[in-house]
Amino acid sequence: DARIPTTILASGNGTNFQAALDASRAGKIPLQINALIANKEGVRVIDRARDAELPTIANVIWDRGVESRETYDERLLHAIRQTEPELVLLLGWMHILPGRFVAAFPETINIHPAFLPLDQNTEIVQLPDGSTIPAFRGAHAVRDALAKGSSWFGATVHRVILQSDRGPILARRPVHVPNAKTEDEVMQRVRPLEHQSLISGIMRWIFERP
Repeated sequence: DARIPTTILASGNGTNFQAALDASRAGKIPLQINALIANKEGVRVIDRARDAELPTIANVIWDRGVESRETYDERLLHAIRQTEPELVLLLGWMHILPGRFVAAFPETINIHPAFLPLDQNTEIVQLPDGSTIPAFRGAHAVRDALAKGSSWFGATVHRVILQSDRGPILARRPVHVPNAKTEDEVMQRVRPLEHQSLISGIMRWIFERP
């Protein structure tokens, strides 16, 4: 089997998890998705993984009151190592991973709900209409874009490096959502772009593998 052993880390509803799983099982991407690791109680992505009968489903939760960040990160890394992935996908994963994660799992891809610049050292991104907006990085990209009055949003799939949301871009798509008032409104338009970008980005990663 030439399919690539893959572990997914996710913290939420799991629509991108589902998109990756469906594409892999339909033969659109050559991944063998063996494991889901979550980090929150009661998230829908765990139900999706159970429905899919994944071999490994783990929920590694950080109890901040009793456990140090270092201890939690080591426990999380151990859980990922146990799944022996060649590829790790961060699909709505809401926890900044330590530097030793990047060293241990250099083949990691993240999806980010914003249209990021191809030059990840810049703070401005040019849009299809020629205008520019800030590069909205970080955990609250859509909220930040709305707060700035932007009507452009998007999805970016990139390799993971030490600097958060700054790895080499594999795929990206913009979307214009004029008059959007809420994050939910925006995400209804962004989610399909995330799913498309995810598949495109994974295929590019595969073609670029040494």
